[in-house]
Amino acid sequence: MTAVALFGSLSGCTSLQELTSSSKPLAGTKTTTSPTAKASPAATAAATTAAKSTRPSGALDTGTAVHRLKQGNFTVQLTYWTSDNAKLYTADGVKTINVAAHIEDADSTHRVTISTFQVTQDDGTNRVVAATDKGTFDVTPPYPYNTVVTLPAATAGAAALTLTVRLDLLVETAPKANTYYRSTALDTLTLPLLTNGATR
Repeated sequence: MTAVALFGSLSGCTSLQELTSSSKPLAGTKTTTSPTAKASPAATAAATTAAKSTRPSGALDTGTAVHRLKQGNFTVQLTYWTSDNAKLYTADGVKTINVAAHIEDADSTHRVTISTFQVTQDDGTNRVVAATDKGTFDVTPPYPYNTVVTLPAATAGAAALTLTVRLDLLVETAPKANTYYRSTALDTLTLPLLTNGATR
């Protein structure tokens, strides 16, 4: 059949679109459908995990942390502990932390005292003094210094708290000399916080 004859046989149709607009197959023809690609369960799980932010591990997740600060010829050991579940800390939640300090690598003949104990809290937006204790606190071995710090609420949406702990120490220059030199020990403790959608 020539191209002219074919064109003539189709001239009775109103338009070519009428022939192709129907979703029904023409009689005598077979249709095939391509299978829809589906993500594997492992890929789906990985995507879900990536979508949720994960809270990083923190210093008090086990309940206790011990830091040692070398101060010349002696060491200050700071022990932090809490009865809270630190993995559940949020910006507005109550957080109570115990702190103990004692002197290592020093004899008991040189008197050592703490004149200032201070904790500063930084949530990335606001920085506040969470606790200050001033006095004359004898930490000459074997005596320790113990205190409890209750942290204030942090800025909404904060992801972590950085605590800076400062100890101003007065160390006797010689046994019973009653003259002292000052040594300041600084330590930091990071507490990750749960934020919206985060998992622990």
